[in-house]
Amino acid sequence: MKKRMLLTVLSALTVLMLISSIVVKSYASLTDDKSDVQNKINEAKNALNDISDDKDEAETELQKITTQVTEAQKQLDTLAAQIDELNDTIDEKQKEIEDEEAEIEKTDNLLKERMVALYEIGETSYLDVLFNSENILDFLSNYSMIQQIVETDSALIDELEAKKEQLQKDKDNLEEDKAKVISVKADQEVKRAQLSALQEKKQSEINKLSADEKAKQAELDAYNAKLKEIDDAIAEALRKAQEEEKKNNATNGGNGSSFDGTFAWPLDYSPRRVTSRMKYRWGRWHKGIDIGTNAEIGKRVIAAASGTVIYSAYQAGSSSSAGYGNYLIIYHGNGYCSLYAHMNSKVVSTGQKVSQGQLIGYSGNTGGVAPHLHFEIRKATSIGDFFGNNWKDPLDYLPGGYTIVD
Repeated sequence: MKKRMLLTVLSALTVLMLISSIVVKSYASLTDDKSDVQNKINEAKNALNDISDDKDEAETELQKITTQVTEAQKQLDTLAAQIDELNDTIDEKQKEIEDEEAEIEKTDNLLKERMVALYEIGETSYLDVLFNSENILDFLSNYSMIQQIVETDSALIDELEAKKEQLQKDKDNLEEDKAKVISVKADQEVKRAQLSALQEKKQSEINKLSADEKAKQAELDAYNAKLKEIDDAIAEALRKAQEEEKKNNATNGGNGSSFDGTFAWPLDYSPRRVTSRMKYRWGRWHKGIDIGTNAEIGKRVIAAASGTVIYSAYQAGSSSSAGYGNYLIIYHGNGYCSLYAHMNSKVVSTGQKVSQGQLIGYSGNTGGVAPHLHFEIRKATSIGDFFGNNWKDPLDYLPGGYTIVD
């Protein structure tokens, strides 16, 4: 009878150990999957930030180019207005020249008539002029008057010709000015065309970056959705692990591996200095404590209590906050977990059992702003609390012998 009872107990223990090992393996696989997805999320975030930075830079450049295009167009409009004004002035000069030519022609015709009259007088003998004149004074007066009229008309024509010549020079100068403005305008049009082409190219670049940004965001959303699925699966695995832990404790008469919440200091270094407590700081809640390493990297990080490494990953920081960097989580039983962050390196992996005081890694400043160890304690009371908001103040669980310098 005793033998049969012993066999029954041994069989039950064997089944429990087998189920427990399956749960641990499944959990380790899930956490590895989560680590892979988290790494992809970090990569996608970095890529998205790079795309966003490139897009911001391109948009700034486009704004500058657009300003240059606008300025070039203003200059073209000004030059076009100058050309229109010169054309109007040239037309006015041409009209004046035509008026002068008409006046010259009119005066020239009058002069020709006078010249004919003078010629005819020249063909008449002085005696005829003398006989036809009342007296000598009348003769001289008639002849002198004709001579003066001819001379006056001739001088008037010379004056008109000089004025016409000056108008033509003015017109030629205006034509030269117009040619220069047209040349400058042509150069400006080439510049405007080049800027417009550059503007179009930059806009195409921005459109592509926008498409890349949208695609990368969709990729990131997909990774986050996958991460949630894994977190749900991890929570379920943890629930099963807790159930197996309870069953194991019941099988062993309540003398199983029930953890009582006693922790040791996780940093093998003295003097122990808490550089930042669990509190609200920098616009957000600090979920644990920071333990100083005298600004050094490579201090020994040890397990604060015995348990199983249930998660190991890397979390990069962002522009607004630091990340965990290299970190891991140890499950100790009875709902307790401890987290160790910013490590330079880790020497244990997911699924590995560790003892209190065992070396698990070395301190660093990965994901942070200065060398230190970030330490958290979490107490799960429901499924998923290991990655939820159930943080406990580590100073309530750690022994004395430390100073607070924050």
